[in-house]
Amino acid sequence: MAQDRHYALAREAILAALTAYRGITTADGATPANNTLVDANLIGKNDFISGKTILLQSGLAIFEDRGATAFNPVNGQITVNPAFSSQVLAGTGFYVLNASSLAAAMALMNQGLVYYGVVTDVPFANTFTIAALVGLGANKFIDLSAVTPYSAFVFRDAAGGGAPPQGEYQPITAYDTGGGTFTTPAFTVPVGIGDEILIIHPFLAKTMNFTGLPPHVGSTPGAWQTAEADIVSLGAANVRYKLHSLLLDINALVGTVTIRMYQEVVGVERRVYQQAFTVAVDGPGLWIVNGTVGIHEILRVTAQSDNAADNAQPIGYDYMLEAM
Repeated sequence: MAQDRHYALAREAILAALTAYRGITTADGATPANNTLVDANLIGKNDFISGKTILLQSGLAIFEDRGATAFNPVNGQITVNPAFSSQVLAGTGFYVLNASSLAAAMALMNQGLVYYGVVTDVPFANTFTIAALVGLGANKFIDLSAVTPYSAFVFRDAAGGGAPPQGEYQPITAYDTGGGTFTTPAFTVPVGIGDEILIIHPFLAKTMNFTGLPPHVGSTPGAWQTAEADIVSLGAANVRYKLHSLLLDINALVGTVTIRMYQEVVGVERRVYQQAFTVAVDGPGLWIVNGTVGIHEILRVTAQSDNAADNAQPIGYDYMLEAM
């Protein structure tokens, strides 16, 4: 019988199993001890924290996790051991994770939801080999539509200092079952031998979405005056995302530029946004979307200029999506 059978877990059940509390610190923690964090929202609460795990989701010590050794209900202070690598400042997001659920999560390792391994070779750019994950099946971790692939999360950098790519993740685009070799888009720093990697099921990755998807940044040159042309397309067909922001850079253009957005409405693509801008009046940076909106079809963004000098000039884009 196969040993990697998958079991369907409801999103709410997984979230409840992993998270006891989610908060944002309201005051700076101790320094130089770096072993406390403070959340005034916990004042007067019973001690449900001691013995659990604290995971930071922002700040100087982002992605570090420590055991909670004490909780003070008078001021909402949590003490951890060992200390974080840096002071936990006010405004730091954190999770209180059930210790028992961490043990359960470890039990799920290599059982379909999460696979753990240590990098043993880096044969090519953007590829790494985990010898312990050889032979799990051809194309096991790949979604050929690229909508819901498994994710490779760098749990720990081999040097032990928390340097990049620790805490980063990328979708898996190829898996060689014979060699245990994974291919992903580039990390900010290449994965190295000895790095610890978590291969995370796409639906579990969405549930544990601590940081959202990586920002998308790029630029597109176009014959903007000749005809309306695409700048970028966001999202995917019939896949739910939260779009948190979309910014455009028209610094290289001199004419009046009309920005439009299109999306399917009841199966037919319709124009859902249109506005004209100039650098002189509106500035080179345009905040087209500055509040969260849900999308479940491709959102196509286009531009058209009234000045031939804008042809072949680049328009930059910067947007953030969160998988739902």
